[in-house]
Amino acid sequence: MAERLQIEKAYHNNFYDGTEPLDFVDIEIVQNKWLQPCYETGSDCYSDDRQVFHRIIHGDGGWEGKHVLDYACGPGQWSIYFALTGARKVNGFDISGTAIRRGRKRVKAQGLKEKIQLDVMNATKLDYPDNAFDIVVGTGVIHHVIKYTGIFEELFRVMKPGAKAYFLEGLADFPLFRLMWKIKGEVPQGDVPIFSKEIYEKTRMFSDVEIHANHFIYSVKRLLGNNNPGKFRKFILKSCKQLDDILFSFYPPLRNWGSTSYIVLTK
Repeated sequence: MAERLQIEKAYHNNFYDGTEPLDFVDIEIVQNKWLQPCYETGSDCYSDDRQVFHRIIHGDGGWEGKHVLDYACGPGQWSIYFALTGARKVNGFDISGTAIRRGRKRVKAQGLKEKIQLDVMNATKLDYPDNAFDIVVGTGVIHHVIKYTGIFEELFRVMKPGAKAYFLEGLADFPLFRLMWKIKGEVPQGDVPIFSKEIYEKTRMFSDVEIHANHFIYSVKRLLGNNNPGKFRKFILKSCKQLDDILFSFYPPLRNWGSTSYIVLTK
């Protein structure tokens, strides 16, 4: 396991490497770009997913006034956003020392050192006390860490009783993802396919586990949903989204094979 961690750490250090200053995290830009459908003003094909993800979190009370763990925070853009939008305190961790170093500079530049603490660590051994966090949020990380032992046990340990952990993921239950993983296998940066069945099996210590899936035909956005798509692409994307809504209303179980999943774990 140690060797795999080192390979993954090296990959992510290289991924986050750079000397240019990171952009300030601005609430208006985040909400109007990062959290909007890609056929409207969304910044990328994942902006729809993040919008729904945050809607689910806010439906449960959100992070306002809470102690947040930003799980695999990268350079801390969401840690800053949580702090700017009401979190009482934010801790973030990432395996990449490069990402944390750059994230700390941005936190300092935005005057948030008193509210945000970013640290280098990996998900198998979290250097936090028991029952520390009111809420945990992670985006696109479970498919990196699920191959390591003890990650859910560690997550459970650092959450307060009744706390919830939210994860945004693309599960391999989606037929095309399943095919993709069969073709390419495990990749050097440590990505592995994950299935809802595996999530349920490995999170039995939690009092409740929910997986909400989304997007079927609309998954075409991953091919068409680039920045500022033209009118024709916008029309195609919006039509696919509307078709998904119709299909899900007539046959709700189809959601079980959606390409985007929102995982909610309650301690």
